[in-house]
Amino acid sequence: MTRLLVLITVALLMAIPACAAKKGSKTAKATPAKSSTAKPNQLVDSRDKQKYRTVTIAGLEWMGDNLNYETAGSFCYKDEEDQCMAYGRLYTWDTAKSACPAGFRLPTHEDFESLWTAAGADFNAGYLLKTDYGWNGDTNGNDTLKFSAMPAGNRFDDETFGNMMKFAFFWSADDSSEGIPQGSARVWYLTSKSMAFGYMAKPKDFGFSIRCVRNK
Repeated sequence: MTRLLVLITVALLMAIPACAAKKGSKTAKATPAKSSTAKPNQLVDSRDKQKYRTVTIAGLEWMGDNLNYETAGSFCYKDEEDQCMAYGRLYTWDTAKSACPAGFRLPTHEDFESLWTAAGADFNAGYLLKTDYGWNGDTNGNDTLKFSAMPAGNRFDDETFGNMMKFAFFWSADDSSEGIPQGSARVWYLTSKSMAFGYMAKPKDFGFSIRCVRNK
């Protein structure tokens, strides 16, 4: 009996380092790498070394976070740097056209239609695209597609801001289709009022979020 207890004790002591090592490996994996080398499903912007998640939806690789590259024609919500860190920057359309990292582009209307189709192509598409937190009222999504749309609001052409926690707006590259007024471009949006994912035309001087994309 004594010999059996000794063997059990030794076995338990031998198991402790293995468990500790396993726990340590999880911690190391969760710590962001200092290297600028991209991991799978990650984009490293060579211009400023910022890192973004990427997600493949219907054959397109989308940024899973709003772009936060600082350039002329881009703004933090209410000019507060912390808002840029949380929600990314807001861009005028002319700036948005060339703001994406190398290899990525501003999405076309067709790209967004592909995203909408992947989300079910109905009035509940936003449920699969929105984050599961941060939206006013009971309109959070479940982020099934990992697109993680956040209600970043917008900047108006009079240099004021609004719609934080209420709207997510994303510029498209489309400004010449029928029904788009001169001086405007098409923007896709999600709202706290519904689970719809739709589009409309807005003045190019407004500031909206960017989700860059590329073909796989």
